[in-house]
Amino acid sequence: MFPPNCEVCGLKSQGFHFGVLSCNACAAYFRRTAISSKWSMRKCQNQHKCSPGKGGFRCKPCRLKRCYDVGMDTKKFQFDRDVLLKPSSSQLPKSVERFVGRPDYVLFCTPGSSAQASKPKSIIDVTFLMEKASKTLLNGPEQPLIARDQLQKLAIGFSYLKNTTTELRHSAHSTKEDVMKIWEFYFLTVAKWLTYFDEFQKLDHQIQMKLLTSIWHIWGRLDKLLATATNRRRGILSTKNLLTLSNGVIINLEKQEVDVEWMTNYKPEQVMTFLDGVRARDLIKEIDPLVDLSPSDTESAYMLAQLCFHYAGKRFPGEIESITDRFQEILAANLHDHYQNDQKMGRYSGRLAKLMKVNSAIQKNIWENRSKIEIAQTFNLFSIGHSHPEMFYDTGF
Repeated sequence: MFPPNCEVCGLKSQGFHFGVLSCNACAAYFRRTAISSKWSMRKCQNQHKCSPGKGGFRCKPCRLKRCYDVGMDTKKFQFDRDVLLKPSSSQLPKSVERFVGRPDYVLFCTPGSSAQASKPKSIIDVTFLMEKASKTLLNGPEQPLIARDQLQKLAIGFSYLKNTTTELRHSAHSTKEDVMKIWEFYFLTVAKWLTYFDEFQKLDHQIQMKLLTSIWHIWGRLDKLLATATNRRRGILSTKNLLTLSNGVIINLEKQEVDVEWMTNYKPEQVMTFLDGVRARDLIKEIDPLVDLSPSDTESAYMLAQLCFHYAGKRFPGEIESITDRFQEILAANLHDHYQNDQKMGRYSGRLAKLMKVNSAIQKNIWENRSKIEIAQTFNLFSIGHSHPEMFYDTGF
């Protein structure tokens, strides 16, 4: 089998260059002259008698024009650069990767023919959630609270919101509707919780929404661990592979089935490691310390606030970071008063360090999984988009 001829000059080709099957000479010529070349501005120098025959062009402007005419483009990545020419007796190896134009370590498929190519990206509209949460923040707390300080208000608010029922329900299969219900539950729950924080209520509404869209899923990660620890202490969960959501749903992390057809064309086993909820397996070991410590509502509220505001500050340096730093200072002072005055604990640093260790594990899990999210995005693993993508940063969706 002989390789096709160069589409530019008609001589023997040596593979794909700039998207076109060509010889090394024409590829090198195009690379030298395509950008900032005087020949691109000149007309034929041979009285329009140039033609691509054996031996190539006698006119440089026409040769460059021919390159463009057959489809050469500098934007098309060239995996195989020209090699130094060896004596004519030496032949370049006839390999699939040379004529395809991609090395063997790149997936062997025509660009655009992947599993995702046949599935158009669908946009999930969460505008209604944004509007509902916005109204919640504008209306303020559902009931007025009288408390000693800001942390106490957040603790009381947390006690109102957390699940206390023993009538839990197992979920063995997660559908699209189930996933969206979880999004809605946590997004609106965190919005309600923030209304109990007076300092947050003083912020401009636009900044309030920016903070809410960034921390709702972070709040949910810790809340799941706290809820699971509570139900373990109550003897409701029989094994350690069970995870409880605050809306009363129990998930078996080892046996849970997830419907992924609505988000990808790939098989479940190919995408499960990239899904946000599955990453809870990496944090399941952090539940044991919470079972032993049995944090109070005040401690739980502080853990949630510290985790969320620290994350938001790192994500948005500048004004947001200054705001969240101030929030953390206020709540840390309130926690000190709680330990000193309510708990009569003169030395509480050891206990607080154990609680903060759980927060650190969640932060580390978020940072480590960013590489997985980048891989999924690079290879177009999921076929969904969102009307408000800022709401799903660091979620994997």
